[in-house]
Amino acid sequence: MNAARNPIPLLLAIALVAAPAAAQSKAKSKPKAAAAAKTATPAPAKATPANATLKTVQDRRSEGHFPRCTLGIELPDIPAAEAKASRVLVMKAVDDLGTNLVREDAADARLEPTQRGAFGKPKEGPAPPTIVFAELKNPPRKATTLKEVSGEIELYIPGRDPNGEAGFPKILSMAGKPLAHAALKANGVEIAVLSEDQIAAERKKAGDAERAKAKKEGITDEETVRSMVEYAVDSFPKGGEGQIVLRVRDPKKAIQDFKMADGEGNPQFNGKSEQAGFTILEFWGDKPKPDWTMKVLMQSDTSLVRHTFAFRDIPLP
Repeated sequence: MNAARNPIPLLLAIALVAAPAAAQSKAKSKPKAAAAAKTATPAPAKATPANATLKTVQDRRSEGHFPRCTLGIELPDIPAAEAKASRVLVMKAVDDLGTNLVREDAADARLEPTQRGAFGKPKEGPAPPTIVFAELKNPPRKATTLKEVSGEIELYIPGRDPNGEAGFPKILSMAGKPLAHAALKANGVEIAVLSEDQIAAERKKAGDAERAKAKKEGITDEETVRSMVEYAVDSFPKGGEGQIVLRVRDPKKAIQDFKMADGEGNPQFNGKSEQAGFTILEFWGDKPKPDWTMKVLMQSDTSLVRHTFAFRDIPLP
C-alpha cells in the first residue's frame, strides 16, 4: 500500500557529542545488556542537522514475502545530480504501540549509487532535489502513527572535493600504461589499464603458477594437470571488446565507483567485478569505443557529507 503525505517539517535532531575513546573502551568491556530494541550505530563522523522534508510514506503491511515500510526524504539544498551515492542509517524507529521498527541489518547499510546522480545534470530546467529512502520494519496493523524515526543520512558528493574525481578521456588509448592524475596521487590510488598483450601474459602466468602448484603437490597425471591449468587460465579475465581490465592499488579503500561516458558525455553503464586480483569493467550493451571517458570517483572526508534527521508523529497510510 502506497501513500504520499503532505510534507512534514523536519524536527532538527541534536547531534550527540562523541564520548572520549577511554569511555568507549570501557563500554566495550562491559557485557552487552539484553535489549528488546536493537538500534543501528552510525559511522563516526561529524553530522549536522539536515534541512529535509518527509515526502512519502510507503507502508505495505503484507503477510507475504515483501512487507516493507519506506520513508522518502527530500533534501532541497542538494541537487540530485551532485549526490552520486547515499545511505540512510536509521538509529531509532518506534510506532505508537511502542514497537521497535529498526531493521536488524540497519547498521550494515552501504553507500549505494543514486539513480539521478548517475545521469548527471538535466539538459533542461533546474536540477531536482536529492531524495533518499529510509527502510523500516513493518509496523503492526493496529499501529496508526510512527512516533519517531531518526538517524543519519550520508551522501557522497565528489564535486565538493577537488581530489574527489579523476577523469580520463579516450581511456582505451591508455591501455598498457599506468594512469596519471593528481586526484589519484592525493588518494594513494594506482590504476593501470591492461593491454591485450598484458592480459595474455597474465593468463599465461596464471597457468604456469597452477602447473608449478601441481608439481609441488606431487600431481603427475598429465590429464589432471592439464585440467587444472586450463581452469586457472579460463578463470582469468579475458579482456576483449566487452571488458576493460584494470590493475588497481587502493590501500585506503578510497574508490567509490568507476563511471563511463561516451564521446558526448552520455553515461554508459557497466558491471564491476574482481577477478584474480584485477578489477573488471564489463559492458553488455555498446562496447567501449575510442572516444569513451572513464571517471574514477573517490571518497574523502570532504566528499562524504553526514546529516542528522528526526521526524515525529508520522501518520501511517
